[in-house]
Amino acid sequence: MEEKANSPRGLPVKQVIPLGRLRRAMAQHMRDSVTRGALSQISRQVDLTEIQTRRRDLPKDWPHSLNVYLLAAVAKTLPQHPLLNAELVEDRILVNALVNVGMAIAVPEGLIVAVVHEADRKASDELAAITEDMAARARQGKLTYAEIEGGTFTFSNLGMFDVDGAFPLPRPPEGAILLAGRTRPRPEVLKGEICIREMAWFSLTYDHRFVDGAVGARFLQDLQSLFLAPGALR
Repeated sequence: MEEKANSPRGLPVKQVIPLGRLRRAMAQHMRDSVTRGALSQISRQVDLTEIQTRRRDLPKDWPHSLNVYLLAAVAKTLPQHPLLNAELVEDRILVNALVNVGMAIAVPEGLIVAVVHEADRKASDELAAITEDMAARARQGKLTYAEIEGGTFTFSNLGMFDVDGAFPLPRPPEGAILLAGRTRPRPEVLKGEICIREMAWFSLTYDHRFVDGAVGARFLQDLQSLFLAPGALR
């Protein structure tokens, strides 16, 4: 029987949806993120034309989704920016020795983050196999505890939902999270000429207690450099 109730304000409620285990955990993570950190964000448009062109022109060599190459780029860039792969414990910044990148996956209950351990040491083929397997098992509710814990940084791509940008919240104790928006053709000036480039907004949210805007800006800058030389992501 469907539960009927009034809200605390006395308004009639059409439906009562109990929070499941996953949503309760998400709610706690988000509350901790807001109350424990001093969150700030930096965003920029990035040019993904070279990656997209190479994927289309060389389908046998680059058979994977755009998301795999974005994840690979994030994993390879993070070691150069240790504060984004760190956490704050009391008055000490602990820089993680491993680059364990969380990947946000939409599931029927909401959103779950599966963690690719030592992602920076994996080639794109291996990342593709791991992420595809994790995504399938996440939707079936079959991820293990070890596969959702131990993250040091999270990457989320909402481009498939036609989202340009948002303000994602880091998962404590992680200090940062990167969100990728949809890729769209846009007119840009390149070498003095107007041309069409495939652009996307990237938004980096970070804990401003130990990460500043310059660190975030350099991280996004280095990501852009890697996107313009996609051969390094093989």
